[in-house]
Amino acid sequence: MNDNFKISVIVPVYNVQKYLDNCIESIVNQSYNNLEIILVDDGSTDNSPQICDSWAFKDNRIKVIHKENGGASSARNAGIDASTGNFIAFVDGDDYIDSDMYEVMLKQITENDADAAACGIVRESENGYKEFWGSDDAEVELYDNMTLLKKIGEANGILPVSPCNKLFKRNVVSQIRFDTRFKYAEDTLFNFMVGLNIRKMVVQNVTRYHYINNSSSASHKSFNLAKFDEHRVMDIIFEYAKFDKTLLNYCIKGDIVKSFRTIKRMMVSGNHTEYFNKIRKRILCQKYVILKSNLYSKATKLKTVLLWIAPNLYKIIIRVYGIAAEKKYNRLSGVE
Repeated sequence: MNDNFKISVIVPVYNVQKYLDNCIESIVNQSYNNLEIILVDDGSTDNSPQICDSWAFKDNRIKVIHKENGGASSARNAGIDASTGNFIAFVDGDDYIDSDMYEVMLKQITENDADAAACGIVRESENGYKEFWGSDDAEVELYDNMTLLKKIGEANGILPVSPCNKLFKRNVVSQIRFDTRFKYAEDTLFNFMVGLNIRKMVVQNVTRYHYINNSSSASHKSFNLAKFDEHRVMDIIFEYAKFDKTLLNYCIKGDIVKSFRTIKRMMVSGNHTEYFNKIRKRILCQKYVILKSNLYSKATKLKTVLLWIAPNLYKIIIRVYGIAAEKKYNRLSGVE
């Protein structure tokens, strides 16, 4: 296809010198050439700033922004502000992408008169372990506005809520920014707000985005109070979802899933267990909805009943199960 459209690729960079060359190389070598690559150095203290500048010297499509550390959301916002492309995309500085990722997604958008496109993700560990969210034979699907918002609100997995496996038309993103108050789930809020502007999204979950299991990234830090951001984000989403009862129910389901996950992390880590009753109440205020609705699995209904009538037993079970599951995953993936 021709290169009539410019794609702005925004890369937040913070202390990722080990991965950065591979990340940038995968963007520079895209089969689609009309790119504006914006590297936002978010106050890195390693060699990442020099790596960014070196790439900018070699490729005039690359712009580098050096700024004080403000977090990934702040860096992405700076990239959006500086972007001039017809389309906007995001790649994290420790990840990489397939060489045809943007060519494929741009073609899908133009052929289907869509506002955005999404692909699958593969999570990779340094020991060679791979976890696939998608498949090579995934079909092309078209999501209308309500289907997309339900997927994001339900937030069952990373594919609907990550900004990095997507290509957006500029007009659906231009007035939206990442909320810098949150360190977790800011992606979910951003995607929901952008989703409100999207008429149609093309989705083909072929795994073209490669997420590196970097144990030093924010998502791998031990359970802390900032991870309650997930629930604060969902409270905001509830307000925007009130215009449609069915959509709101999907968002409530997303919060229930996150709440059970919060309890699991809390019990496994042993951190901030004093908030157990607060999260328990958050789930149980929806207990009758959970038990009656076909949106919830039998397992979720069983967990809800156990949490309701025997909370101390639930804590013991989820701690034992959670620790065993975490050890198994860490052994497979090579994460310490």
